[in-house]
Amino acid sequence: MAFPLAAIAGGLATSLGGSLAGSLFGGGGTQFQPSETMQALSDYGLGQLKASKSQKKSLKSQFRNLIEEGNRGGAEAFLSSYRDRFANPKFIDKALGKSYKQDINYDTSQFFNVADRVFNQAGVGFSGEDYQKFAEQAKAFGVRSPQAFQDMLKQDLIASGKIMTPEQERLSYMFGMPSRDASGMITNMYKPLRRIDGNAIAQGVPGTF
Repeated sequence: MAFPLAAIAGGLATSLGGSLAGSLFGGGGTQFQPSETMQALSDYGLGQLKASKSQKKSLKSQFRNLIEEGNRGGAEAFLSSYRDRFANPKFIDKALGKSYKQDINYDTSQFFNVADRVFNQAGVGFSGEDYQKFAEQAKAFGVRSPQAFQDMLKQDLIASGKIMTPEQERLSYMFGMPSRDASGMITNMYKPLRRIDGNAIAQGVPGTF
């Protein structure tokens, strides 16, 4: 349905003019009231924000696919991101309510592979007993996705001193990897820099890089 621009402008001018006149000539209690045309536009806009049947079907399908892939937390975050986009989010609330009642199974390849990758990148290993501790910690913290599980493990490794902090990573670009002590903790010790002989480099002497 199309609304004439003249009618919209007239409605706005009438409403604003009445409000302004009331403030200037003693009617300070007068408040701005939307015109019938403005209210009609508002109702029309809200109607357009409602999720259609096809949109509901598509969102639910993507939600189920993520769950089947072992990423229930990611599926919940995906669906939740659409909650404030529609004027009829009850279908989202219903699906999320059922999902939140389901426990997360950390003994799956998705979660285990995350731990394996994080610890391999850190240059340290973990045992089956260690992994069960990771799972218990994740459950206590309400971790529901592999991505959140990865963040938790990285924070633990940084806190334990077994993975580089952002500052150490920046230093490693200049000085190389820092050394580890007997327990596997990263130290702040770096290999000494070699003094580069500019003349030797210019002459192509081997071993000057």
